[in-house]
Amino acid sequence: MNLPSGPTRFQKYTGTLCEAAKHCAIASMKAAVSDAIEINDNSTDIAVAVDGTWQRRGHTSLNGVVTVTSMDNGKVLDVEVLSKYCHKCRFIKDNEKLKLHKESSECSVNFEGSSGNMEAAGAVNIFSRSVDMFGVRYVKYLGDGDSKSFKSVVEAKPYGDVSVEKLECIGHVQKRMGTRLRKLRKDMKGIKLPDGKPLSGKGRLTDKEIDSLQNYYGMAIRRNCDSEMKMKQDIWAIYFHKLSTDTESCHALCPKGPTSWCKYNRAIAAGEQYSHRHSLPVEVCNVIKPVFRSLTDQNLLRKCLHGKTQNPNESFNSVIWSRIPKTVFVVKDTLNLGVYDAVVSFNDGNVGRVRLLQRLGIKPGENMVKACSELDAVRVKKADYEVTMMARKARMHSRNAKRAREDKENADDPGYGAGMF
Repeated sequence: MNLPSGPTRFQKYTGTLCEAAKHCAIASMKAAVSDAIEINDNSTDIAVAVDGTWQRRGHTSLNGVVTVTSMDNGKVLDVEVLSKYCHKCRFIKDNEKLKLHKESSECSVNFEGSSGNMEAAGAVNIFSRSVDMFGVRYVKYLGDGDSKSFKSVVEAKPYGDVSVEKLECIGHVQKRMGTRLRKLRKDMKGIKLPDGKPLSGKGRLTDKEIDSLQNYYGMAIRRNCDSEMKMKQDIWAIYFHKLSTDTESCHALCPKGPTSWCKYNRAIAAGEQYSHRHSLPVEVCNVIKPVFRSLTDQNLLRKCLHGKTQNPNESFNSVIWSRIPKTVFVVKDTLNLGVYDAVVSFNDGNVGRVRLLQRLGIKPGENMVKACSELDAVRVKKADYEVTMMARKARMHSRNAKRAREDKENADDPGYGAGMF
């Protein structure tokens, strides 16, 4: 093809690509902000979801990315790339020169401290520049509740006397039910309940039962985003539904009628008999009742009335790491390129790369534009399928099969077993 030999160093080309990608990413994020303002009746006070992701698992990563997405349109509004590593700093031995290098714009290090604090630092930077960069204020903060990012933003007071409201991610709140029940079961391992049996075991608080309670808890929140009281009632209906037996029915809080999720009330509406086969013993219900009481706290449920999750952030994170593999360490410039390209693709699809090529002075061909459009159509079609009930059942079947295989492997292992030693 009469092409020249490839270069041995790509820093020059990475910088050129990064500048073009950054320009297109900022334009895309500004368009996403304008769309969010329009959805909010032209109000510049908008709600956002904040999340952090790291190139390496745990809190030892040298690179991290903080993302802010709109709760209205799900698009990326701003990103912050943080790094604790600079390749040039490693080769400067003189302390005075090293100090001058770190103070210059050539140093890649823009964060010092624990990697776990990257999310908080990035969130503060993003909130602090929102007015100057996009002309908006992020007055509602949707977070996962397991980081101090929100606290750092509140302490920074990016909008003066205007306070930032904290919202909870429904997906993470739902997980709290499973996490707390598993911790409770672990803490009570070896302890007998008043009926002489442990908390776990067949017909008691098993992994399957915990998964079910966690899913029911999440469904109760999602079904009642219009009312805090209805949400609380529906959650307690789950508890008393599990407490009910053939001799003592406790379905007063369960919805009535032939379309109710409660099979007992459906049977009553149809004039049929119903046998309680999936109830939990009273002793087990008494132990898990404090968990339900904690997770029906009024302040917690009020923060869930929006009905939103951090799924757009999580999806965007996966797009980033599909471009920058976690198995290979990269410097900050390369990570910047991957993040900016991910912003363009996530907000505008593969067609957004056409503008990137135009920024580089390359005129895209007709076939390339057509191929990008087709790729976007395939992605939308796949996303539509993923939300169907068929795909959901397939995922549940796959997950249950995997859990069954793991249980069988543990059962067949002669070196592992409850009470074996």
